[in-house]
Amino acid sequence: MMFPIVLLGSFAEVIKITFLTSSGYIATLFKVTEWLPFHSDLAWIMGVIYHCTIDMIALYGAFGAAHFTAKEYGKKTSIAGALGLVAFLIISYQPTGVGMPDFNHQLMSEGLLIALIVGYFCGRITVFLVDAKKEELFQMIKPASIVIVLASILNMLLGLIGKLEIPTYVAGFVMQHSQTNALFYVLGMGILTNLLSWMAIGGPFLNGPSFSDAPSLANMNAALKSGSAWNVPFKFTDTTLYHSFANFGGTGVILALIIAILIFSKRTDKRLVSKWSIFPAIFNNNYPMMLGLPILFNPIYLILFLIAPLVNMLLAALLLWLRWIPAAAYPVPLGTPGPLIAFIGTNGNWLTLIFGVFLIFVDVLIYIPFVKLADEITEEVGQSNEEI
Repeated sequence: MMFPIVLLGSFAEVIKITFLTSSGYIATLFKVTEWLPFHSDLAWIMGVIYHCTIDMIALYGAFGAAHFTAKEYGKKTSIAGALGLVAFLIISYQPTGVGMPDFNHQLMSEGLLIALIVGYFCGRITVFLVDAKKEELFQMIKPASIVIVLASILNMLLGLIGKLEIPTYVAGFVMQHSQTNALFYVLGMGILTNLLSWMAIGGPFLNGPSFSDAPSLANMNAALKSGSAWNVPFKFTDTTLYHSFANFGGTGVILALIIAILIFSKRTDKRLVSKWSIFPAIFNNNYPMMLGLPILFNPIYLILFLIAPLVNMLLAALLLWLRWIPAAAYPVPLGTPGPLIAFIGTNGNWLTLIFGVFLIFVDVLIYIPFVKLADEITEEVGQSNEEI
């Protein structure tokens, strides 16, 4: 249900950030914002599409989960979907001083798992309290009241948690501990990010490299002073390892999975989803593959979703430790394709680019057995359904 919405949102996000933003990769390369008329208006339109699709994807999840849960039991699906939508809106609502509605951005864009759970329970409440044989509209008052009360309580609990202001310790840990400890910490946070992404929850490294955190700034200053990225103080950070080598096509090295499916998969539906997902994945947007394949909550891809990026980070850390490649210390344009982040971030070190291409080849080899396994399981499930 959500794949077309996510696909259009992904295209809009890539076009806005990469092509129509002055600091975007394609815009910087071809000076798009200097010669394209109405580029700011086009960027505004793409932004609207993105904010109303991917940036609110959890809303669609809450509606769909409630709708299809009630449909499974033959109950009023439209009413259940509406309850799921209202419940998640109440949970996400954050009042402002001027009285205008505001919503928790992380829940809206990265809270799909929570939305699915909320929608499921709204669907079950509808199934339990609504009699399908009766047409009275007033019988919906009771389930609606229960859903609204429970959602309001959850809203208050989330508000209390938010007031704790739990900080992110990634940058501080990297700077205050030895390089060995920093390496293991970055590896762990990278695995956690991929795991949470597979569960439709935002992770610590989910956003692209900003080059504005303390370790990145220290590395950039050192590189600018010496004119080289070889002697930076912090070689093992989320920017130098995760974003530079373990995020090709988005979390889970999705670009390698797309290549493996296009070459080795015999399933027409999976190949079609992969073809539509190529353009966003080149610029590190993996949303279409996560929902279209799907990868979310799919145990077949979980192990590889964690292992492939980990292998990349370990090999990159080894080469950085051996001083075969420099660390990515220079800022890169927004939307830079994954394999080019380290190349541009090292000011054009060709061995870094070759190493990135090698890692994609390795990742494809890692994904191949599981792509074939997924095809076999899909065929078996299809045959079982036909027999039933």
